[in-house]
Amino acid sequence: MIRLEHINKIFNASTPNENRLFENFNFEINKGDYIIVVGSNGSGKSTLLNLLAGTQLPDSGKILLDEKEITRLRDYQRSKYMARIFQNPLIGTAPDLTIIENFRLASLRTTSKRLTIGTNKKFRSHIMERIATLKLGLENKLDMPMGLLSGGQRQALTLLMATMDETQLLLLDEPTAALDPATTQLVMSLTNSIIQEFSLTALLVTHNMNDVIRHGNRVLHLERGKIVHDLDLKLKSNLKIQDVFNWFGQ
Repeated sequence: MIRLEHINKIFNASTPNENRLFENFNFEINKGDYIIVVGSNGSGKSTLLNLLAGTQLPDSGKILLDEKEITRLRDYQRSKYMARIFQNPLIGTAPDLTIIENFRLASLRTTSKRLTIGTNKKFRSHIMERIATLKLGLENKLDMPMGLLSGGQRQALTLLMATMDETQLLLLDEPTAALDPATTQLVMSLTNSIIQEFSLTALLVTHNMNDVIRHGNRVLHLERGKIVHDLDLKLKSNLKIQDVFNWFGQ
C-alpha cells in the first residue's frame, strides 16, 4: 500500500548539530497492517509519521501510495488518504467551536471549503448516532464548546472526526500519553473498533510496551532512523511483556 524508498532526512545539515536521522531508509506498509512503532526518544518515530503525513519532507527519496508518488504532495492534499491523531488532545480540535461545528469542519477536510458551516438536521442526526456509540453521553451536547470537554472526551471525538471520510491510513502519535489509565483503555478500545470497522491501515507510535502485546499485528522498532526489528505479531501468539523488553534490550 505505502512504500518509502531510499529516504534521506538530515536535520541541522552542515552544522555541529547535524543529525542524519534517516539514510537510505526503505519501508513498506501493507494494506490492513496495524503497526506498533516503538523506539527511544530521537529514534525517528514521530519523524516517520511526519514524513507520511507530509508535515516534513525528505531530503531525497520517494513515498508511494498504491504506486502513486505522494512525496511532495501537500499535507492538506494528503488528508484525502490519511488522518492523524496527536498526543495532545488539544490538537486537532477547535476549542471555541461547538462539538457539532468541529464535526462539520472535519467533514469538509477533504473537500472545497465554504463560508457557511451548514449543520442541518440530517448532519446533526448522523453525528449524534456516531457519538452515541462512545457511550459518553455527549450525543445530546452537540452545542457545547469543545474546549469544555476533558482530554479523553476530546481524543475520543477526534478519532471519530478523523475517520468520517474515506481515510485509508490512520496515524496515531502517542494518542493516550496524556490520558489517565481508564481513559486510555477507552480510547484504545475505540481505536481498535474504528480500525476494524473501516478496515483501516494504521501506525501507532507508543512508549508503552503493553501496547505491543495488546494491539496491532506488526511491531516496528526504530533506533536512530534504522529498523532494528520488524516483527509479525501473528507469529507471537504467546507473546509476554518480558519478551518485548528482551527484544529491545530493556
